[in-house]
Amino acid sequence: MSEESPRIIRCDDLLEADVNGEIVALHIDKGQCYGMNNVASRIWQLLAEPTSPEQICATLAREYDVELAACRADVDALLADLKSEGLIKPAGQ
Repeated sequence: MSEESPRIIRCDDLLEADVNGEIVALHIDKGQCYGMNNVASRIWQLLAEPTSPEQICATLAREYDVELAACRADVDALLADLKSEGLIKPAGQ
């Protein structure tokens, strides 16, 4: 059995709004705006509390009826993008 990845959470210095079911977030320090599609918006909602990629994938697989392996690849790619933009961080930091 593999270990679960460290838990992550979204950063505090963002303003966000729901626009027709999709999240639009503004990074205050950078002055950049980010639009998220339906699935990315759901992941963003899950990141409101400390969570792991495995927990995110389990939720998405159940809600969207997708295969875990494909889900994990997509989630990992999105999380890498969010991290590189400074939108998420390790929980507890």
